[in-house]
This record gives sequence, C-alpha cells and structure tokens, in this order.
Amino acid sequence: MTAVTDKDRSPSVNAADPEALPIDVEGISDVVTKALAITLAMPDRQEIDLTASQLRGSLNLFVAEDLGFDTEPTVRQMYRDAHRLLELNARPTADTPQFTAYEYMCELGRLTRRFVSLYREHHQEGASDE
Repeated sequence: MTAVTDKDRSPSVNAADPEALPIDVEGISDVVTKALAITLAMPDRQEIDLTASQLRGSLNLFVAEDLGFDTEPTVRQMYRDAHRLLELNARPTADTPQFTAYEYMCELGRLTRRFVSLYREHHQEGASDE
C-alpha cells in the first residue's frame, strides 16, 4: 500500500471559493438568448423548467461575485431582484400555469443578461488595470 503525500496530490479546486470557478459567460449568454427568443409558439413546460433551472444556476454564480454591490445603487437593485427570483417560494411549481412559468423564465433571462453585461464590464476594467 502506498501513502499519498502533499507533494503527490494535484492541486484541487475549492468549490466554496467563487474565484476558483470560472464563469462561462458565452454559455450563459446562449441560454439567455434561448430564453428570450421570440417564437411563434411558447416552449413546452419541460423546456421552460430546464431553461429556468439553468438561468437560476447562472444567476447564483453572478450573485456570488463582487460586481459593485456596495458602490452602485442600480447594481444593489439587481442583487435584490436576483434574490427575489431565486427564493424558493418565487419559483413556479408543477401547478403553476405554463404562461406564468414562461414569464418567470423570461424575467430570469432579462436579469441574467444584465448580470452578464455587468460581469463583462468589471472584468474588462480588471484586465485594463493590470
């Protein structure tokens, strides 16, 4: 039997550290585009729920980032809106009408799009400061 020493271990990613997890802005933008696409027919409920779930996950990533919450009132309002949408009692249930679930998904998409833009602004500033 061999013992594993600290030298043998590969560096691990600490899941609790938001800095260790890169945000896939392009992938998130694709989901937002899908959610906000104007179509002739409303997507089926399974697709609405799946897209809403993806958007909630993305929004959770952005809420963990420091994007100016303390300095900008508009950003503070975005965080408030995100927390409101992410609350369990705000989410559609199986009994929620399809159109209401669709509107919830669109609201998630619009707010996530704003966070994508804000995230890009902050990371462009950070790149130009270096």
